[in-house]
Amino acid sequence: MNNLKTELNSKLSTEEKALLITYPFAQLLASSNNHDEFSALVYCPLQLLENSTLLGHLPNNNPLIKAISVNPKVKVIFTGPHGYISPRWHSEQLVPTWNYATVSLTCRVNCIDNTEDKLKAMEKMSRRFDPQWDFAEFNNVSNEKMVQQMLSAITVFTLAIIDVSSKFKLSQNRSAACRAAFQQNLIATGHIDLGKIQQASQ
Repeated sequence: MNNLKTELNSKLSTEEKALLITYPFAQLLASSNNHDEFSALVYCPLQLLENSTLLGHLPNNNPLIKAISVNPKVKVIFTGPHGYISPRWHSEQLVPTWNYATVSLTCRVNCIDNTEDKLKAMEKMSRRFDPQWDFAEFNNVSNEKMVQQMLSAITVFTLAIIDVSSKFKLSQNRSAACRAAFQQNLIATGHIDLGKIQQASQ
């Protein structure tokens, strides 16, 4: 697993895909002008699709929706597990530090305008985040007015990935024994997910 990916690359690695799927709640930054000076910050759950694009939706009055009408390029940041690393855990670690995993994407927003396509997208997201919810029952004839009101109040969009920059800081420069000690202590202190990816990096 690379500690830092800096080359321009629109393809996600297996580790990056896993992080996006497990931690789908992202920060989105958009610019309100035609420059890449990102200003509007919003939070939104995003679904990674089979074709490596992302699917999401926001209320029409969200400031990001206004910003992307001027500049459709956005920065998307996914924060994975993170936690404190104590020098008490192994002699190689002389000072405290913090391990973490994060994926930062530059994307282009494509809005879905067709009502039927918006509905299909909402069903797809519902199946991803709440598979036990009966979306078909929600989308029945008796709820038609409510469903149409919902669709008219939101902007559904996909994100095409232009660039990927990720960082997995997992003490890769330490010995196997040191990293194993970190993993054991992370799990013992409740940082189970970070402990798991700590192990995967060994």
